[in-house]
Amino acid sequence: MSWNTTNPALGEARHNDAFTAAQRAARQARERLGAAPSWALAFAGGRLDPAALLKGLRNVLGEIPIVGGSTAGLITAGGGATLTRFECGLLLFAEPLTPGAIVSETQAGRCDAHAAGQRLGAALRAADPEAATILLLYDSVHSPAPLELHIGSHLVDGFHAGLDGLEAQLIGAGTLGELAMETSVVFDGREARRHSVVAVSMPKGLHSHIRITHGCYPASDFLTITRLDGERILELDGRPALSVVAERLALSAAEFARMAPPVLALALGEKQGDPFAPFAEAHYNNRLVMAADAESGALMLCEADFAVGTRIQLMDIEPRNMIDSVRQQTDSLLAELGAATPLFGLYIDCAGRSLAFSGTEEEESAPVRDLIGARCPLLGFFSGVEIAPVQGRPRPLDWTGVMAVFTRAGDAG
Repeated sequence: MSWNTTNPALGEARHNDAFTAAQRAARQARERLGAAPSWALAFAGGRLDPAALLKGLRNVLGEIPIVGGSTAGLITAGGGATLTRFECGLLLFAEPLTPGAIVSETQAGRCDAHAAGQRLGAALRAADPEAATILLLYDSVHSPAPLELHIGSHLVDGFHAGLDGLEAQLIGAGTLGELAMETSVVFDGREARRHSVVAVSMPKGLHSHIRITHGCYPASDFLTITRLDGERILELDGRPALSVVAERLALSAAEFARMAPPVLALALGEKQGDPFAPFAEAHYNNRLVMAADAESGALMLCEADFAVGTRIQLMDIEPRNMIDSVRQQTDSLLAELGAATPLFGLYIDCAGRSLAFSGTEEEESAPVRDLIGARCPLLGFFSGVEIAPVQGRPRPLDWTGVMAVFTRAGDAG
């Protein structure tokens, strides 16, 4: 493959009219690219009409595949981290940085997630059996009232099974239009769709450098889940889960159940690998406690991948640790690059980690914007669920930032 090509170009704009925002962002990227575009990765705030947005992008870029979806906000080096929901941002690619494959699938319902993922994984493997890095995006919101989310763990497990041994790095997100979790769409290369999932085999000849950051630390010894119902953790060590957690936090069960929202205080973490190995962020997949039910004593999570017998720890969510973690992981990723030249970067960030939601004094994405964004085009977006490898296996994650920087395969690193 010839690498005499233009690097991807970033475009971003903000406007209350979707068509206008899309046109402005697309023109900016098109001018920076300086070559004919082949495809785009685009994300837009939940207040922008998806159909009008795609129409605006194609008005400038032509009938190229556009992959992406809705977001609660954007993260870029120039624009900072914003959550107005009127943002539009895209990375525009020219030849030969064309995806190995773009495949999509519909999720008929929450119970169809594993089957949909397996069909999608098999289709991706058939279309590109040499895929090295895959980007997976799905619509997070199954129903806004009452709130029900698509189960990312079932989808990812099915997708992994459908790949049937294909060894590829998997990153991705559950898309989200706003913090209130009311809307969500996916751009599948052709149109904006609900209840859908799209997988992109990233362009051949690229190597991905990936880090996860969360800044959560164990606040208990290991506890065993002894009873659960889907996303509802009913018992820990044979006792009501809410009672166990409230005791550890020196609160009454009623006080903990009234916290609004408890997501700011606690996560449940499952350590992968040796349970007695020294602490490392990359060994944990964490589940946010979204709510508590005082009557049943249950803790409600947004995923359903824990099982009876799973050993978990209570994980402390502390804003200062979160910011320190981002800085450390950014430094680690850039050190890994060595002399390799970064072509572009992605930052997939839990919407709850934003300054507006977490209550931090500064945006945790600042090191990513300042250090990675200074070296290559960077597109970041706020998501409902993040997907990345943990101990060699792709998993949906909560309260996590996923950094991915792409270089040319074979560059010194």
